[in-house]
Amino acid sequence: MTANFVESVFAVLAANPDRVLLEWPEPDAPPRVYAAADLAGQISRFRQELAARRVQPGQRILLLLPVGPDLICGLLAVQAHGAVAVLPPAGITPATLLTLVRLGKLTAILSARPLPWLAKALFRGWGVRNLTAHRLPAPAPLEPPQPVPADQPALISHSSGTTGRPKQIVRTHRVLRAQHEVLKRVFPPWPGQRDFPLFPNVLLHNLSAGVLTVLPDLPWGNLPLLDADAVAAQIAAGQVHTLTGNVFYFRRLLPALLAWPGGFPAVQAVGVGGSPVPEKLLQELQAAFAGAGIFVIYGSSEAEPIAVRRFISVPAPSPRDGYCVGPVVAGLNCRLRLKPMGEVTLANGTRREVGEITVRGAHVAAQTPDGILATGDFGYFDDAGNLWLTGRQGNTTLHQGVQHYQVEQVLQQLPGVERAAARAEPAGFAVYWEGAATAGQVSQALRAASFPAALFTGLHHRPGLPVDQRHHSKIRYDQLI
Repeated sequence: MTANFVESVFAVLAANPDRVLLEWPEPDAPPRVYAAADLAGQISRFRQELAARRVQPGQRILLLLPVGPDLICGLLAVQAHGAVAVLPPAGITPATLLTLVRLGKLTAILSARPLPWLAKALFRGWGVRNLTAHRLPAPAPLEPPQPVPADQPALISHSSGTTGRPKQIVRTHRVLRAQHEVLKRVFPPWPGQRDFPLFPNVLLHNLSAGVLTVLPDLPWGNLPLLDADAVAAQIAAGQVHTLTGNVFYFRRLLPALLAWPGGFPAVQAVGVGGSPVPEKLLQELQAAFAGAGIFVIYGSSEAEPIAVRRFISVPAPSPRDGYCVGPVVAGLNCRLRLKPMGEVTLANGTRREVGEITVRGAHVAAQTPDGILATGDFGYFDDAGNLWLTGRQGNTTLHQGVQHYQVEQVLQQLPGVERAAARAEPAGFAVYWEGAATAGQVSQALRAASFPAALFTGLHHRPGLPVDQRHHSKIRYDQLI
């Protein structure tokens, strides 16, 4: 066995050539299905192109392919070749592309079609070639993955950038293998499982586990334009067993899900992550998927997952206490950096020390000598060992025993509040919300939660709050006006 992560995928492809592993939606047509042999053939075509263009192991290849089977096969081919697949940040622009080319140590750009001649000439001057997917050679037998060191980068992606510029997340082959193993342990796959993931990185895990992936019918480049009725129909018609997504995605789907006749009896589990998950959303998802387990999946781009919580409606956690994300997954070392923070006051009057959540473990992509990742999230542990989130880097100031997530979680339960944000200022919190709720209703909800008097410096209704371009769920506190 080599350290190359792709070996586990190739083993599935070789052992099950006729097994359908991917269903991709087609406009106004039945979904296109891809058996293992189909994927293996396309991966081999990309690998031949990489070899013909003399791409060397360890070189970085930027994938400018649209979301689709070619992106998946191109990524696996780059990794199997021993090179490093680089995914661009969400909402990439010509300016960010230029920055990536200049600073990303790239060798080549793999695109669907040739880039404009001026761009190619400019990139060539920096030693970056343009490889294309439009004229690939005929399929050939799939060659074994290139042996690589376990700590060689396998995949470079980018964070959402809610606390600054998107940063590179470097996952080694060792980390990808460990992430696959922990996901198998936390959410064991089963024969015949049909998974419906919003997060594309789940595809690597599913292929390694031999799980069929049904891709949502979405405008991947512009998620807010999704057709909720079409996605709900796809979940029902596709007999989906498991699905994952973020807060924005499920909020947009909920009216269609709740109105769907007969519900979704095939669905067994629903996972929500990517940003703090309001308790109200979990209650609504349980109503939409009555027979399913509803799970909060907490993690970061560098560590997926960190904690997992199964939603149970009784007893309901107090929104005043923050966001409960459940127990830390086994095998992960999770600690709080307590200084120079302080204590938060909970709904029952008790106080808890809060600190920045740090993790270390086999599936953590930390770029520090000690292997410790500082997540940028702040919180505390309760007596049962559950992790709670109370704040986010860049907005961590404690006022009278309160951090901003405590305020936001309270307001997220209020009918008419679509999004809420509490920005720490020198004298307290400035509160922002979008939705039909009135200032009087917001003020009453804050009073009912027994927050200290004079904690809030102002209440501000906005038609929309600024969010990240990746999840469309994380508040950009630096852009609140």
